[in-house]
Amino acid sequence: MSEPLLATLLAAEHAAVYGYGVLGARLEEVSRAAARTAVVSHRSRRDQLVALLRSFDVVPEPALPAYDVDARTPAQALALATRLEDGLSVRWRDLVVGTDDRSLRELGVAGLQETAVRAAQWRLLAGDQQVTLALPGVA
Repeated sequence: MSEPLLATLLAAEHAAVYGYGVLGARLEEVSRAAARTAVVSHRSRRDQLVALLRSFDVVPEPALPAYDVDARTPAQALALATRLEDGLSVRWRDLVVGTDDRSLRELGVAGLQETAVRAAQWRLLAGDQQVTLALPGVA
């Protein structure tokens, strides 16, 4: 039963799309280009999850009207982007370990890879000393 995992992932993707809308306005131009690329990816994943849930005859939950995100400076925006990607890594990892469906597991691995790479890119842009995590997706 993968539907609850997909629904949780969808909620996280909704939050990421919203969060990138907030943080994108706070970033400097170089980082803003990365945010534009990221939001396109998250919208695509969101739409993919909506379609998957519908294929299971599940009505997908819509996005909330607002999310609790705060990024007033470029540094806070970079930190928010990293948190969004790290949080999504956990959700994608949950799908990998929580399903026996090969195609869903492959989707989960792809999502985990994407979010882990983006989190590393955000850490690099923020000047963090530790850019990568040994086990992305582990809370």
